[in-house]
Amino acid sequence: MGITDRDRSTLLRAAMARVERDGLKEALARPAPELPQVPKPVSNALNALRRHGDPAAVVDRPQYRAALPYLAALVSEACLARAVEVLGEHADDPSRQQLLDAVDQLRDSFPDVIIGVMLASVAAGDMAASDLCFDLAATDERFGLAGRAAATDDPSPSPAGPRPVANPTPEQREARRSKKMRDADERRKKQEAARRAGEQVRRARRQERANPASVPAGGPAGTDASPRRVSPRLTRRAALTPAQQAEFDRLDPWVGGVVFAWVAFDPPDPTRPDVDGKSRRCVVVAGSQSHLLVRPGYSEGGVKSRDWKSVPLRHWKRAGFDQPTWIAVESLRVPRHGTGPVGWLTEDDWNALW
Repeated sequence: MGITDRDRSTLLRAAMARVERDGLKEALARPAPELPQVPKPVSNALNALRRHGDPAAVVDRPQYRAALPYLAALVSEACLARAVEVLGEHADDPSRQQLLDAVDQLRDSFPDVIIGVMLASVAAGDMAASDLCFDLAATDERFGLAGRAAATDDPSPSPAGPRPVANPTPEQREARRSKKMRDADERRKKQEAARRAGEQVRRARRQERANPASVPAGGPAGTDASPRRVSPRLTRRAALTPAQQAEFDRLDPWVGGVVFAWVAFDPPDPTRPDVDGKSRRCVVVAGSQSHLLVRPGYSEGGVKSRDWKSVPLRHWKRAGFDQPTWIAVESLRVPRHGTGPVGWLTEDDWNALW
């Protein structure tokens, strides 16, 4: 069974639980310009932790968990920068031995707790080295996280200790090695394609700003959508994690648009065990050549509409929704399909998301 998002989240919670109060308070006390841009609900959670006398005692409470990836990035920022410097050209997709060698050097400057947070933070992101960092953090005794990556609501270690791991056969090891190489090659191709697509979009946007009259009415260069509905003036930038920024472009022409995407049920619907999700209208927050980063919309009365982190749309009809809608705070990576958005958020509704 592969590593699930819940496994990654649980590992990050376990790593952050080991950071002492002074370390958390120091990270939270950094001046605002150094903080990454974050969604408003996450910013509120960070501000609440900042005001708390002992953030280490409450950081794992449910109301603060959405802020953990951002707080972990603050705690391990210097450690991650040093790791990238040590790994050099191998930073995007290091081998296990290269990562181990880098960790040995990091231990001269950073405590194991912070290195563990750095590994768990990378593991929680969608990066080429995520699985490797997860495996190292979850199995290396130096970081105190061995056996604590099991997806449970209680991050404390099991009384029985780490779960036993069966020794793989040579054939299984070779199959895993081949799969990792294929996956890494595929990720590199996607990242390169996304980089090229992003550069094309940025070049088109620069040309449009320099000479608006030169942009065809049918849409951006390379599309045949007609007529084009102009996206609202988005005065606030989408908040992306470092991993999302590496793949997606905030200036994608579909940003601010409403598209259909398949969204899995979370939690699963007990009344429909044979159905694992549905097609929903979603707001595009960033894009690449092959995928979109979206925030799903949920109808009135559903669980997500009662979530305090969800944002209600004021002008849902104008945006292309057929009923009152709440936009979830979580962003999803979905394949890019279709010829373009079916609607566009107003400026007020877009800004309310951030």
